[in-house]
Amino acid sequence: KSTTQLVHYLVRAAGSGANFLMNVGPTPEGTFQPEVVQRLKEMGQWTGRYGETIYASEAGPMPSQEWGVTTRKDDKVYLHVLDPTAPEALVLPGTEGLQVTRASLFGDGSEVTFSNTGGVTVNLPVAGRDSVDTIVVLEVGE
Repeated sequence: KSTTQLVHYLVRAAGSGANFLMNVGPTPEGTFQPEVVQRLKEMGQWTGRYGETIYASEAGPMPSQEWGVTTRKDDKVYLHVLDPTAPEALVLPGTEGLQVTRASLFGDGSEVTFSNTGGVTVNLPVAGRDSVDTIVVLEVGE
């Protein structure tokens, strides 16, 4: 599997409240195949940068969508847009009672426009999306 596929499996598992096991082991000689080592390094780099959005999180308020998932930790919901061709206006089903106070891109903190009317809608421009996982941080209030 490619690193992108593995990241998507990991994020979708977190968005479902599940764990992700890669099921890799050593060869009979006690070594790991080079491609396994490479994927583990790449996954480590991704989790080093984005791990806060999945570690110690729970499934978010939105059921899994074709284009992505949500995870939740404390007063933050992390919107993981895994499909770079997802529409700009993302309606988040299951968020009717969620009150978002701020939305921003994970990493650089740039503002993302949103609406709380009848559930949450996030307006995510296509330009500047991450090809693997564009993460929007939704700060939520009571």
